[in-house]
Amino acid sequence: MEHRDISVESTEAPEARLGSEACALAAAGLNGTIGVLTRIGFEQGATSASMAFWKCFGAFVLVLALCGRTHALRKQAAALASRWPRFACLSFLGIFCLYFFETKAFAQASIPLVSFLTYAAGGATIVLSGLCLGERITRQKWAAFLAIVAGVGVMCFAEGGVTGTLDGIVLALLGGCGYALFIFFSKALRVGAGLPQLVWLFGFGSAFLSIPLMQEGFALPVGWQWLTLGALILLPTIGGFYFTTRAVARGQASKVQIIETSDPLFATTFGFLVFGDALSQTGLLGASAIATGLVIAVWQRCPRPGARDAAKSR
Repeated sequence: MEHRDISVESTEAPEARLGSEACALAAAGLNGTIGVLTRIGFEQGATSASMAFWKCFGAFVLVLALCGRTHALRKQAAALASRWPRFACLSFLGIFCLYFFETKAFAQASIPLVSFLTYAAGGATIVLSGLCLGERITRQKWAAFLAIVAGVGVMCFAEGGVTGTLDGIVLALLGGCGYALFIFFSKALRVGAGLPQLVWLFGFGSAFLSIPLMQEGFALPVGWQWLTLGALILLPTIGGFYFTTRAVARGQASKVQIIETSDPLFATTFGFLVFGDALSQTGLLGASAIATGLVIAVWQRCPRPGARDAAKSR
């Protein structure tokens, strides 16, 4: 049976490309709401453990219901049962580490700093890809990595007055490192992508996140917390994944990744509009260095149309 890679389309219509970019931008905007919504949840009395668990469990229930609507998706989800150890590992890194540590970080650090540090930790994927996956570490990748490290250093030393505690910085970096390892092992283990995979990831994630919830005392959300959790489930979780997968299906995955790098910019904007969180000029310089480094790292995967056509004509 022939296997086709639908992530990259060599002959992409302008309408499809425009639709892909719009979906990727929508995903970045939806993901940028997580910081503001989490802070609102804290003000309503929710804890980091309860929000991390309930938004993951809610996403699991909704995705499971979606897969249950068609026989094909149910069959695909059941066929993945033999690969449960891989999904358990990936879920611990990408769901538990990111959701638990990042949610706790929002309680002790400003929204823009948590967002940028979480993405900065993802620079580790550049080194891991070169060392373990056989990818070339080009000068562009080294430039991106150094820019990210420099940006993190500038922000950590310049934005102490904004964050308030060093714990918030550490927690944000832990969440980012977990997600960076999640991306790396997703490529190494080749588990694929789609709603059936999300069922297993969110299912194991809910099991992992239930442990800290039980430790602090199991409790159901109350009052307005349900509304905030509903927004967390629908917007950055379900909505973010939906538009990301739609964008990849309609366009180039590399372009989607580039556009979604703007996620922290949305988070910073929402944090400023709702809570007045803002970076100083020095902090903005560090944030710009991080964003620039990430764009450089991803941009090299997006080949120029002219070069691609020339390669085809040979």
